[in-house]
Amino acid sequence: MLTITALFIVWCLLIALTQLIFLPWLGKRVMGDGRTAAIWYFNVAYVHVIHRLMAYGVDIIPQSLYPGPIVVVANHQSPVDPLLIQSQCRFKIRWLMASEYMIESLSLIWELSEAIPVNRDGQDSMALRTALRHLKSGGVIGLFPEGRIEGGRNAIQPFNEGAGAMIAKTKAKVLIATVDGTPMNDDIEEAMLERSNSVVRFIDFISFPESMSGDEITFALRERFAEETGWPLVG
Repeated sequence: MLTITALFIVWCLLIALTQLIFLPWLGKRVMGDGRTAAIWYFNVAYVHVIHRLMAYGVDIIPQSLYPGPIVVVANHQSPVDPLLIQSQCRFKIRWLMASEYMIESLSLIWELSEAIPVNRDGQDSMALRTALRHLKSGGVIGLFPEGRIEGGRNAIQPFNEGAGAMIAKTKAKVLIATVDGTPMNDDIEEAMLERSNSVVRFIDFISFPESMSGDEITFALRERFAEETGWPLVG
């Protein structure tokens, strides 16, 4: 009985130390809070073991936990794209994500990452308002202007006009990244477990002139992706 009591006390102390010391310490290093930081470290291990991630251009990524307002813009090839990019950034990126990918089995990830669900009918003004508020408060938003991943690889699909409009309205800086070599499966649960040789390249961290309109920014971004990847503009 004494041994069981002692083990219970030790267990309670470990939980207390984790909650009061270890998690806050992690949160000061990445992501800003302990629980999310713990998930971030798990994700770093996951993308390297399962997706054998290679990352380039990471020296341009801001190192502050609160570097915003920033819009992270990337091409879209796989449901795991946000996990690959977030693994290289110490700050939390709130991704605009298609609602159908936010499956119940990964609810803890969506909760801690504060992902913003989007209905892909072009009428989701609530998601846009949430993203704009977050940027205006100094946060970081991640988005995939191509919207869908069904358009095929090795090509730049048409960009949603809302990407440039969001940047123009908030005057946020833009972190541009490309992803390649990701799982071929469009189902998020299967893609999470499919081995790949994924590559993320961070190609620029820029501010667009205040005089540029949303449409001009969208056009410039799409041209930049085509220039960096060598992929054709389609659609």
